[in-house]
Amino acid sequence: MPTCPICTKSLETIRQREGVFYRCSACDGRALTLSQIRHVMGDRIATKLLRLLRLGNRKAEHPCPFCNKLMFTLNTSEPPLEVEACRPCNAVWIDVPTYETLPQINIESTSTLAMQATEIVAMNRLRKLKEEEEEKRKKEEEEQKKNKIGQAFGVLWN
Repeated sequence: MPTCPICTKSLETIRQREGVFYRCSACDGRALTLSQIRHVMGDRIATKLLRLLRLGNRKAEHPCPFCNKLMFTLNTSEPPLEVEACRPCNAVWIDVPTYETLPQINIESTSTLAMQATEIVAMNRLRKLKEEEEEKRKKEEEEQKKNKIGQAFGVLWN
């Protein structure tokens, strides 16, 4: 069970549509994976944090909530963030002041774009299938009319 790097209490698991994060009920800090950050804040920010984590060398004062190794402090200018992160776990700790300043942005990540593209393709395919079905139904109706007319003429000629 992950523990809060600030107050060492167990973190509660919070499930939401975008995934899972871990919250401290005492100090309200949050532990997220970079994957979760990608879902919530977008690819650009997650990639920037991952790059900073790989290159970072400024040790933080808090241990990782998952593995207890010291995390690294990461700073970004756009958006302005200061978080602590763990290399082995790809986990990020966001304290309350930082969490409250996170930008409220509408994210278009590659995963949401892929889902939108899949939905568009599926809707186009469904529309095409409906059109083909309607065309087939009309042809069958025309064939039935021709057969009825042919039968009527057959009765008249006999």
